[in-house]
Amino acid sequence: MWKNDLTKLLGVKYPIVQGPFGGGFSSVDLVVTVCNAGGVGSFGANVLSPEEITRTIADIRSRTTCPFNINLWVSNCDEEVNDFDESQYDHLVTLFQPYFDELGIEIPPRPIHAGEHFDEQIQALLLSAPPIFSFVYGIPSADILAECRSRNIVTIGTATTVEEAVALEKAGVSAIVASGFEAGGHRVSFLRSPEHSLTCLFSLIPLVVDLVDVP
Repeated sequence: MWKNDLTKLLGVKYPIVQGPFGGGFSSVDLVVTVCNAGGVGSFGANVLSPEEITRTIADIRSRTTCPFNINLWVSNCDEEVNDFDESQYDHLVTLFQPYFDELGIEIPPRPIHAGEHFDEQIQALLLSAPPIFSFVYGIPSADILAECRSRNIVTIGTATTVEEAVALEKAGVSAIVASGFEAGGHRVSFLRSPEHSLTCLFSLIPLVVDLVDVP
């Protein structure tokens, strides 16, 4: 059995964390399978409503007694979307219509719902108290992190730069994910823009290890 600071913190057999798939691509089956195999299964809940988060956590709990992780985006609302009007949508339709025509598919209707809000999602998460809460695109407030500690929820923040890792530790997170520029998916930088946060993984990990004490 592996034993290091991370496995002790998370209460798992192996120091393996399955990355969460946001956008509705996570599955309870995968989370439970990874957990029961000795790792940490992760569910990307960034697009779920508070009610869906509650149901998902209950579903996972009903199928495993092992620690699992729920992931949210701290900054999950694009302010520009609030002012996105019909003329802007029509302009985008004009730009992309040839590509949709070539593929023989319909242009999607203009979205009415801009997505879920972190402030509402986190309340549902706190009430359900999953064993682990990981997050990207920022740092939750001190009150939220304190509430996590009071509910014995391990918190894991994501850093794409050394500065972000230091900020996460100062905020009081339990552990840090170092995400190099090679990583697929979204660039989850939050102190600077993604294009100014391109540290490769093999440089980022030792730099972070030298400057923070959490796993």
